[in-house]
Amino acid sequence: MRLRPSMRENFRYVLARISPDFPFESRDLYRSIAESVTSLYGDGIAAQIWPSVMQVSAPYAIIRCRRGMEHHLETALSAIAQIQGIPAAIHPQKTSGTIRTLQEKIPSCITKRNAKVVISGVRYDAVVSIQGRIDLKEKGIYHEIPRYITEEDTEDLYYDE
Repeated sequence: MRLRPSMRENFRYVLARISPDFPFESRDLYRSIAESVTSLYGDGIAAQIWPSVMQVSAPYAIIRCRRGMEHHLETALSAIAQIQGIPAAIHPQKTSGTIRTLQEKIPSCITKRNAKVVISGVRYDAVVSIQGRIDLKEKGIYHEIPRYITEEDTEDLYYDE
């Protein structure tokens, strides 16, 4: 009996929590991860790890690597001190063979609430995050234009039920 080599590459996926909860873009996250992996292990091992950011949904990210290299990736993630010049840390949480399993592990807590905000006597629709950031939706001619304010900028804040 002759064994056929596997044609498909096996990957592992790492669920990581990004601190602080800042909406980093996947390319910025990738650059920090690639720099950390390369500085810790060199170009040869970095090519073997082959890290890739699959999904970012703040404060969590799912990062892919080759099977057998997940411990190297987790070490490199723990060594990150900043992303795009912003002090940040990446904390590996879980490792899995599928993205779906990790997506199910992401805490599904309510992170935003719809609200109405009064500024200078004008009422606007808004989205309020748990951290207190208020995304003001100002309706423009072509689309909704987000404006970011804090509770101190408002005269009154009403939550939609």
